[in-house]
Amino acid sequence: MKNILVPFDGSGYSEKAFEKALEIAEKFESDLIVMTVVQSKISDSTGMSLERLQEIQDDEEGLATTMLKKLEVKAKEKNVPFSIKIIHNPSSSEGIVNYADSNNIDLVVMGSHGRTGFRKIVLGSVANGVVGHSKCPVLITKGTT
Repeated sequence: MKNILVPFDGSGYSEKAFEKALEIAEKFESDLIVMTVVQSKISDSTGMSLERLQEIQDDEEGLATTMLKKLEVKAKEKNVPFSIKIIHNPSSSEGIVNYADSNNIDLVVMGSHGRTGFRKIVLGSVANGVVGHSKCPVLITKGTT
């Protein structure tokens, strides 16, 4: 198991998933890739200039990078190779699956729910989408930290 992907949205569920992925990466000497999906708002922003849309997207990327960089400290403490990926896709689950399929990911570790406002009975909609379409194993963690 060389590459472990953790989709991260800042929720307690994704924090728990990160902790589990870090534990696995340390044990198996894996690389840990932590990613977030920025859902581009360009398609539903009628009347806004392209320059303003780019500013908004840049701001979102900056916030995501700051959030993910905080996790890097924990990975360094455990001597786990760590990288950050920020991708753009209107669908979080599609973005995660596409990234995993295209980048030799051996395992996806993610929380059962995220920041979305609606909860499914068993899994959150993003987790459900990833489990249903991923070609690699997906470990779902439950509960918050």
